[in-house]
Amino acid sequence: MQDVKGPSVEQIESCQPAPMDTSSKTLDGTVQLVSDQGVILIPTPSSDPRDPLNIPLWQKLVILGTTCTYSTMGLTAVSGLGGILGEFIPAYAGQGKSYADISNLMTFPSLFMGIGNMISMPLALAIGRRPVFLGSCVLLVVSLILCATNQGYAWHFAARCVLGLAAGQSEALCPLMISEVFFLHERARYQQFFSSIQTIISGTLIILTSYIASTIGWRAWYYLFAGFSGLVLVLAIFFVPETKYVRPLAAYEGMGANRDLSESTIARSDVENPKQNQQFVTVHDERVLDTTNFLPRTLASDMALFVNAADWNEALSCIKHQCQLFFFPDVFWVFSMNGIFLGVNIAMGLTYGNILGEAYHWASKYISVAMAGQIVVAFVCIPMLGYGSDFIVKFMARRKGGIHEPEHRLLTLIVPLLLGILFSVIYGQAAAFPEKYHWMAIVITINGYFFTFIGANTAGITYLLDAYPTRGASCLVMICAMRGVISFALSYGTVSLYSKHGYDGAFGLFGGITAAFGALGIVVYFTAKRIRHFVSPWTQVENTNKASMG
Repeated sequence: MQDVKGPSVEQIESCQPAPMDTSSKTLDGTVQLVSDQGVILIPTPSSDPRDPLNIPLWQKLVILGTTCTYSTMGLTAVSGLGGILGEFIPAYAGQGKSYADISNLMTFPSLFMGIGNMISMPLALAIGRRPVFLGSCVLLVVSLILCATNQGYAWHFAARCVLGLAAGQSEALCPLMISEVFFLHERARYQQFFSSIQTIISGTLIILTSYIASTIGWRAWYYLFAGFSGLVLVLAIFFVPETKYVRPLAAYEGMGANRDLSESTIARSDVENPKQNQQFVTVHDERVLDTTNFLPRTLASDMALFVNAADWNEALSCIKHQCQLFFFPDVFWVFSMNGIFLGVNIAMGLTYGNILGEAYHWASKYISVAMAGQIVVAFVCIPMLGYGSDFIVKFMARRKGGIHEPEHRLLTLIVPLLLGILFSVIYGQAAAFPEKYHWMAIVITINGYFFTFIGANTAGITYLLDAYPTRGASCLVMICAMRGVISFALSYGTVSLYSKHGYDGAFGLFGGITAAFGALGIVVYFTAKRIRHFVSPWTQVENTNKASMG
């Protein structure tokens, strides 16, 4: 077998650097995903051992598990309060607070999650994902302790807003980190694993919420999350390395290219190594890491707080790109749909406790058990929305001569959307007319609509990451920040809406809105390619040797 070692140090030093290609270029998400040799790896991994795509699978799964647990602690602490919201009514009513004020303990943190994303993502692009993630872990622990030790409504409210800022990274930064260590053809399954594992753990904790609050108090509930969050911080310090890595634009098109040590030219080893010089790399190709020209990956390198030099232009570009993406029709549809569905999900979370307790006469300690169905939903989502999405894009690519189109990710939305319309209407009817319905109508629909939200989340994220790979971070921020704002507005008005129009009127309206976004999805699916072509002047990469994820 031919020796495929790279050039010697003398050879590299004797080479004149090739001029940097700084010409602008557009990448619209249409790429070749399948060839006669197999599925193509996109982005193309380099031969650098410290390339996140070259991390061994076991460590990728540890990163997935750690970020997932962090997200679970934050999101459950934010959204899981519905099961014990009644515990605060007597004390806070004595302070002159209405039920709407007490409900703000759930709705405002959701808004601050969106604000947290808008602050943290530009920072993560500038200084790296790892320092921002570790800082968020610290803030999460501190905010949970502040919630547990609060001495009144104002303190509790402020602490939960800080909690929202810390938990926000679970919705944008964590999915970005996961997308940076996995390839396009496996993106949906691991994003869905992230979401499903998070749901399974949070579902279990939500079930225990009522028991914890009724036995040892709601403060212990907060301390439980603070303890687990502290454990996540320790694991992150040792096992979650920096996932930011500078790649040429060609890598996002599936064409092999390596960086040299100065990151200014395509590596000369590509010319002398025929294997590295092939046009693309497939899942069946042997990938040889270059330990001569690149430093090895070690525990010390993984634990380094700052790996890349700070680039504040990335932060500024991220803010600019967010403003541009807001006006992209497909991006606008994705984040609006996510916001509406999350808002309906929060609205159900705000109301199901009172409905089951007052209308269906459930004891308070059993109310949170109603959310146990989310665990079942999480298991269903893995094959249907995760592996199903990856299967569909490979199947459709083979039908189209190996070409992948991002809109194929949207096909998994069909079932969640149809069920969402049905579940929203049934929930409203069962809440308004308990004498006509069994309590299972409430339990099934609150868990069923969660499936709708997860379906929209997974399909939306994977579609935008595929469609705008060099705007991945900005897309994630737009989804999370804007859906936080939209869901806040929707859930904030839920109490007054059902007070005026009844549960049947309020959730019947939500069912109609769900149907409207499903109809818009059909339009987006058939026009997505033309939309991407139309907005291409605003998605150009200024430097093709350094394609940013911002």
